Amino acid sequence: MADVSIRARESGDMLIRAREPGDAEAIATLMNLPGVRFGTLRTPFVSVEFARTWMGYPVAAALVAERGGQIVGTTSLMRGEGRTAHSASMLIFVHDDHVGGGVGSALMAALLDLADNWLGLRRISLTVNADNARGIALYRKFGFEVEGGLRDEVLRDGVFIDSLAMARLRL
Repeated sequence: MADVSIRARESGDMLIRAREPGDAEAIATLMNLPGVRFGTLRTPFVSVEFARTWMGYPVAAALVAERGGQIVGTTSLMRGEGRTAHSASMLIFVHDDHVGGGVGSALMAALLDLADNWLGLRRISLTVNADNARGIALYRKFGFEVEGGLRDEVLRDGVFIDSLAMARLRL
């Protein structure tokens, strides 16, 4: 049996745990929220089947945050292969009603603990919409730095917007 202290961790009134196949419906609901769509690359009308397929892609780690039995956030870590096995990219979604409530910080802390202390990763990267001030502040809080800008990379509500490439290196 897996070590429960690794699988699930209490964080105040939140439970951080491994994502399970049965979470697909809640993940689809999360992806369809207007704020999640606005701040990420998600498109409208994500189906449960799409979420199930998306959740089936290989990842090094996939976590969810629960409050009161409801999934209020999720994060994933996609590890590189071969000569990039020391690096990974990540994503994070936080429920619209829980933004600013510590969900992102709890998920980031748990994910980076896995990356640093269990997977031995040196580099974690992500892209973020350039106007996502809350997201950028969260990433900076955890040591991510802007590595560059990607002009007109994202189409959102019919308008092209810039994104930023950010990374955290553990030296």
